[in-house]
Amino acid sequence: MNFDKKFAVTITGTVCLLTTMMAPVSAAIFNFSYSGTSVLDPNDIVIAKGTLTTSPYDSATNSYEIIDITGTRNGNPIESLLSPGSFLDNDNFLLANSPALDEFGFAYTAGGVSYNLFYTYDYIEIGEQGYYTGYPLSSFSITPVPESSLMLGIVSITVLVTINKINSRFAHFKNSIIPIRALLINALLLLL
Repeated sequence: MNFDKKFAVTITGTVCLLTTMMAPVSAAIFNFSYSGTSVLDPNDIVIAKGTLTTSPYDSATNSYEIIDITGTRNGNPIESLLSPGSFLDNDNFLLANSPALDEFGFAYTAGGVSYNLFYTYDYIEIGEQGYYTGYPLSSFSITPVPESSLMLGIVSITVLVTINKINSRFAHFKNSIIPIRALLINALLLLL
């Protein structure tokens, strides 16, 4: 293996290791969805989905704090995240382990109505305060959206493998391919 290949492999390995092993230093994003049926009316069904934006992971509490929400609830756009403590003691924490929510959960507004989503033996959504509109949820899902640094690592590996394939197929053009490889490696380093 010549010096250029060793250098490229070393740089790529280091970048991939650092980007996949480091803790998130910016906001994390999660997709969520849930559905359920009202305890009072079996024809009253809730379906909600969207995106939660959180603060960076807090190892002391093993959680993320939800700082923004977008999406829909029964076709109505979700308007805003309610501040902690404004609806049934909501704390807006997203737990790193299962269950994903605690007994206080997070609260938001959609269609001019406030909702609180939480976990006590099961995931539950409660509607506007003062009205009993409980929805035990039949499905609940929260999945992290991959970080761009992980995607950058994958793209870096793909580019270097492609360069290696080009080098092996066109070895007689070696003098013209080395500058291309150097340009691509420099471009990747600038992205970091």
